[in-house]
Amino acid sequence: MENTVKQTGLLEKTGVFDEDLKNRYELHLTYNGIKGKKVLVICMNPASNNVQVFDSTTNYLLNNFGIMGYSDITVWNLFSMICTKLKPSEIKDNDRNMEYLKELLKSNYDKIVISWGNTFTGNKAVEKAKQEVFELLKPFEKKVCEIVDKDGKYANLSYTHVLFAGQRYSGCWVLRHIKLQSAEKQTRKK
Repeated sequence: MENTVKQTGLLEKTGVFDEDLKNRYELHLTYNGIKGKKVLVICMNPASNNVQVFDSTTNYLLNNFGIMGYSDITVWNLFSMICTKLKPSEIKDNDRNMEYLKELLKSNYDKIVISWGNTFTGNKAVEKAKQEVFELLKPFEKKVCEIVDKDGKYANLSYTHVLFAGQRYSGCWVLRHIKLQSAEKQTRKK
């Protein structure tokens, strides 16, 4: 057929789990054959231990970061326990997850995006985990961002979750730099 163009994209999706498949430490999405930027996205908790499942969050990540020029997306969660409804009181030990983040940070990401949303604000276990992350991110402060919309309609929100951003302003994401000193103080006040 004349005047047609064929595009093929091969997506590789990899999950790193514990042996019982109860904790996920990393979800890695890579468009093979497409040269682009690398991003680390920090969310709250994983919802599936099946790499064949493409949930709304995964789709929003791929669609929005893809058009922003990212072909390598790594997702790490504040808590590694796989569940559809997180209960911070049930988290017994998050040390292995934090150690995994330290390993991930050795990679050379173009941006690190905090996207854990605003659930559990004020919960002591969640705030403690956030403080640990802020400490680990200090050497990378120039790369740390959050998702906001191009029009600034949601500019007053912080750490917007991928799902919220995808549902309200998909295709209009921009990354806004976060000052970790201010973020830490804001979290400590709560």
